[in-house]
Amino acid sequence: MIEELNLQEMEEIKGGVSKEEYCATLVDIVMSNDLDDGAMDGARHGYDKHCR
Repeated sequence: MIEELNLQEMEEIKGGVSKEEYCATLVDIVMSNDLDDGAMDGARHGYDKHCR
């Protein structure tokens, strides 16, 4: 029988970063750089989708 994985276990397998780390990095990028409109729209989309 296959065991169901929790979110933390799936993230470890996937090799991604935690939500908190992603959101903190995204905010740092936005605050530390002069982004054009397209990059800012992408940052907003990422924040709205993953950080709210």
